[in-house]
Amino acid sequence: MGLDMRNPLFVSMDVINRVRQIASSYADERGIEIIDIIFRREHSGMVLRILADTESGITIKECEGMNLFLSEALDKEDAIQDRYTLEVSSPGLDRPIKIDRDFERAFGKVLEITTYEPIDEKKTHEGSLIGMDKEKIVIESDGISTIIPRIKIALARLKIEI
Repeated sequence: MGLDMRNPLFVSMDVINRVRQIASSYADERGIEIIDIIFRREHSGMVLRILADTESGITIKECEGMNLFLSEALDKEDAIQDRYTLEVSSPGLDRPIKIDRDFERAFGKVLEITTYEPIDEKKTHEGSLIGMDKEKIVIESDGISTIIPRIKIALARLKIEI
């Protein structure tokens, strides 16, 4: 049984990889970090969503510029065969923390973490990020440290207090 390259998952990954390649040159030149690229079917049809940010926070004007660039570049390259809606936006305050750089920026801050399976008999954890490496993070809450393997993290975000 071989892999079916017409499978929507493969098609989506091909599109995401191609969009990342096209968007990277534009983003790198302007100090924009591509946080995530999502290509999926929603109620209105196919949506290509690019979440981008800068060190000081991305502006609407920067999102518009990237949207215009990508609209033209993706049409010129004929990178996506289907009709789709393109969205470029900020990941927001509650953006997921996924990669090393995200965790480095969150060092010392309070995180909310959901794990795929219980750690210390619970799946939700909250605490200040006090340590990390490629395989695990360490959070502290009320003087108690919890080691969480990164592979077991379903979702990590900054805790936002209003």
